[in-house]
Amino acid sequence: MKPHRLFLTILTIFALTSGLVQGADNSVLYWNSQALNATRLARNPPPMSSLILATYHVAIFDAVNGITHSHHSWLVNDPAPAGADMDAAVASAAYTVMSALWSPTTNPHNLQVAYENALAAISDGQAKTDGMAWGKHVAEAVLAKRSTSGFDKPIPGKYASNEPGKWRETAPSFRPVLLPFWGKVTPFVMKSQDQFRAPLPNTVDSSAYAEEIAYINKVGARDGADRTEYQTLSTPFWMDDLGTATPPGHWNVIAEDLARRNHLSVPDAARLFALLNIAEADAAISCWETKFFYSTWRPETAIREMDTKVNASAKPNADFIPNLASPPFPAYTSGHSTFSGAGARMLALYFGTDDIEFSVTSDGLPGAVRSFKKLSDAQREAGMSRVWGGIHTMQDNIEGQKAGVKIADWTFENSLTAVK
Repeated sequence: MKPHRLFLTILTIFALTSGLVQGADNSVLYWNSQALNATRLARNPPPMSSLILATYHVAIFDAVNGITHSHHSWLVNDPAPAGADMDAAVASAAYTVMSALWSPTTNPHNLQVAYENALAAISDGQAKTDGMAWGKHVAEAVLAKRSTSGFDKPIPGKYASNEPGKWRETAPSFRPVLLPFWGKVTPFVMKSQDQFRAPLPNTVDSSAYAEEIAYINKVGARDGADRTEYQTLSTPFWMDDLGTATPPGHWNVIAEDLARRNHLSVPDAARLFALLNIAEADAAISCWETKFFYSTWRPETAIREMDTKVNASAKPNADFIPNLASPPFPAYTSGHSTFSGAGARMLALYFGTDDIEFSVTSDGLPGAVRSFKKLSDAQREAGMSRVWGGIHTMQDNIEGQKAGVKIADWTFENSLTAVK
């Protein structure tokens, strides 16, 4: 096993056993940590992870809100039994969703231990029993609702093309297209999958596009690129590949830190994580809808294969190799940029300011810590990491961030709002 993978495995095991102590002041934080560990073990791609995390935190929020009645629910409007224990409801809702959506691909024993530890901290009695039953009821209702969203219903089709500007598989492994149907999944809050579709990208024959790929040829190459060391290390720091918390999970890590620093109550934390993960899940749906609507090729394909008869301003480079391996789906827009736009914006909306200083670690670069003056600084760096990785143009990045911000605004304004 590679040293950094061994480190990550040890870290995960430690987190599974110590999460109760870290999150003892807040059951939502404890269960969010369990969700991130399950995400790492499940090795799901980012869109799937975002949907599962949103389903999970929506169930937790509705379970808590059935006790507090402070906000409009996402789905379940019924009140919880009088006196139901809130932490028991949280534990039961979390356990029910995790058992349904994560357990088959992770370690059921870890989940069972986490659940037993959570329940052991709650005094036995009718309040605990009612809380557990209520949490299970809410979670099952949310699971039933999301089971009709189409997340598990692939749509056959031909997605690769040899047409200039259109997506095709990339070297070295020429992986088949990933989740091409995700843009058809039913959103959590958006009115439609194409509500925030990005505008038409630069056409492949335009001088603007030639400038875009020339910039990637300059800063995104594996070797000899015009990048600083910090920029080069940004690619693994924000890569969030399979086996990590994934891009939406990375923003959950940041949210955990902010929730603890602000001493959020269980109801407040439940709403924060529900809003954040709804925005991230809808960001994935929106981004994939844009990706497969335009189906643009990756920069490496453009740089190596561009015919000057198609774009007279282009300067092809047949030897270009990107700093990162291109993911197996169209380029426009960047998923990381969309996730980061949604994540940073939602946290700014929730806490009332973008001017929050924080530090964050990385699953992809263990031991590294990066500090930021603003949430949007991290948003921009995460987006740029894909440009420095050579797998996205600046337009992919910028339009993805714009869409993510719009989705967060829409989510915050139209879901889980306070009861007046």
